[in-house]
Amino acid sequence: MAKTTKKQPKGERGRADNVEMMERVKDVIHRASGSDQPTRAELAHDYGITPRAVSNLIEYMKRLDIEVTTQARPRDGKKGYVVNATNFMRQDLSVAEAVASVLLTQSVLDTPLATDAGSTQSGLERIRKSLGESVRGKMEHLSGRFAVRLLRAAKPPRANTFRVVLDGILENRVLTMEYESPYAGVKGGTAKAAAAAAGKARKIETVLIEPYGVFFARRSWYLVARKRSAGEMRLYKLARIKRVEVTSDTFSMPRGWTLDKYLENAWETIHSPQPPVKVVVDLSPKVAGNMVETMWHPSQTFTTLADGNVRFTARVAGLDEITWWVLGIGSNARVVEPKELRERVAAEIRAMHRMLEKDETAAQ
Repeated sequence: MAKTTKKQPKGERGRADNVEMMERVKDVIHRASGSDQPTRAELAHDYGITPRAVSNLIEYMKRLDIEVTTQARPRDGKKGYVVNATNFMRQDLSVAEAVASVLLTQSVLDTPLATDAGSTQSGLERIRKSLGESVRGKMEHLSGRFAVRLLRAAKPPRANTFRVVLDGILENRVLTMEYESPYAGVKGGTAKAAAAAAGKARKIETVLIEPYGVFFARRSWYLVARKRSAGEMRLYKLARIKRVEVTSDTFSMPRGWTLDKYLENAWETIHSPQPPVKVVVDLSPKVAGNMVETMWHPSQTFTTLADGNVRFTARVAGLDEITWWVLGIGSNARVVEPKELRERVAAEIRAMHRMLEKDETAAQ
């Protein structure tokens, strides 16, 4: 487990989070674009921070390509900040670029991607206002004729969850959270145990985690983090986080760690520390034409066989998710290897058949 250090918590003179930093940027732009530019001491007093923190804020603005200079104020000769914000967020976009920047964002506001609707809407309006008049007119014409349709999460993340998680990731800060397990914790695999579990409240656990990254898959946002008590990597669904806060503890990221590397062999979301497994599935001509048009996995290959079937081959992390994929294709898929995957699929089919027989018997 990575060694931790202490950092000053946020507060009157603490470090601003990313949302507060942008609010200060907008305030400085407004004040320093007028006739009475603020001094460093005045900003420090108004924000309740140190003069050094103000200097850091100004450097942050310059990294955003905001032109900030100083000049003597006529009324007292003190040096105040002057901002030329005419180039800030200026957009010279084509219609296609505007669609990607505005309509695409607008289309997902009511989908699982909109984890922070307030920030999304605010950013969308800033981009829209910065567009040229002719492009804005074309955008309005397209607004009712452009859509993105995604699966919707029945239970979206709570307000501010995404923002707090991002702060933890950006600053390598440990998070404390209350997490709701999807299972009630009833032991046993019988139908009676499952029914009992469904009727019980889900377990809520308070944990300390080191947030490594977030990603969106299928219909939900997921957080990859190291659980401190267990010392191992876990996957958390943001929608199951009841409460989350940034702590004063920090952690060190492993050198070169990225989400792409972590999930490179995963079928969708589930990572496995074990070596990837070679999977071979033969697809019937009835579905093969559509299947080959989709990038199911980075390692996939398709080969047309003499009997007209198409052979799908990939090297994947674990067999859970690809088992569900094969079952979804049904009788148009035949597992060639590995043996374990064939056995899993066969066992699930037998279990489904038993359920159907039970329903038919009960109906008689």
